[in-house]
Amino acid sequence: MKFTFNQLSQRLQSALEDMEFSQPTPIQEEAIPIALEGKDLLIQARTGTGKTGAFGIPIIERLNRGERALILAPTRELAIQIRDHLRDLARYSKVSVFSFYGGTSVGRDLSLLEKRIPDVVVGTPGRIKDLIERGALKLDTFRYLVLDEVDIMLDMGFREDIEWIVSRMPTERQTFFVSATVPSEIKEIAKKFMRPGFEHVSVESEELKPRINEIVVRTRSEIHKTEELERILKENEDKKIIVFVKMKRNAKELAYQLKRKGYNVEALHGDMTQKKRETVMKLFRTGRVKVLIATDVASRGLDIEGVSLIINFHLPEDPRVYTHRIGRTGRLGREGTAISLVSPSEKRNLWRIEKHREKSA
Repeated sequence: MKFTFNQLSQRLQSALEDMEFSQPTPIQEEAIPIALEGKDLLIQARTGTGKTGAFGIPIIERLNRGERALILAPTRELAIQIRDHLRDLARYSKVSVFSFYGGTSVGRDLSLLEKRIPDVVVGTPGRIKDLIERGALKLDTFRYLVLDEVDIMLDMGFREDIEWIVSRMPTERQTFFVSATVPSEIKEIAKKFMRPGFEHVSVESEELKPRINEIVVRTRSEIHKTEELERILKENEDKKIIVFVKMKRNAKELAYQLKRKGYNVEALHGDMTQKKRETVMKLFRTGRVKVLIATDVASRGLDIEGVSLIINFHLPEDPRVYTHRIGRTGRLGREGTAISLVSPSEKRNLWRIEKHREKSA
């Protein structure tokens, strides 16, 4: 029988109604019934396909009093997104959801955990490990474990921290892996952390495939890139745009130059305080800021509605990073555009990306 939200409890149905979710996405349709049976699950899905609901809905539905769930995410921005989404799902379920990540006060986290341990803990591996080491977070009551964006966490070098944390989890638990790609390393870790017979769910729906128009604009030099960028911004002033740059100083400098010329832009990079990052993201999400100048590290895991244009001011050397960048647009089958500004010195990077795309086709 095809899964529908009508098969869930009334409290979850009411929450989903408030969130204006009338029917499950293809990945939710496949994953949720298996998860509700209590099986371990490897969910292979791109961002923007409803994957948070694929593990969040069954966890909120099945979480018993006294049981807890731990969700690990690669970045603080993604941890915040997951927290907010699960809070919406848990609106009528009396389930508390809190997030813990670097860049915020450890003292605040310790004070909160001293009062009570939330039912659902969402956090980055480094901060969660720190809280466990300090004795503030004990995992003996945690019966659910989610590793979200596993491929990104491994790319960021979190494998040791993840293994350390998971070794302190009860063996009797339900485990979810969520990843856009499933290379051999992820399969190996999945076999190590999950119970035998875990299921691998992957849905490639034509409706959800991104429809991205990819454009290459060749520039004479790095200097001419800014002129070309300004032209594109003027032609698309009503759109929500992310401009990707190579380094933190590039993000700062470009945002400063554009602001001086009257453009509504903000930068997002690793040198910013957490409070400033959250403020910038709120301004961008709500549309009060139209253009976000971002580095790859700062933008990992971001899921922002309504981004219709991606601009690669600098081309990445790694083709996978290019794919991740342009995936910020064309969400849930909508149309999007990705424009790459390519100087002569970046010809090799463009060649790598084109070769990678040919292999993946």
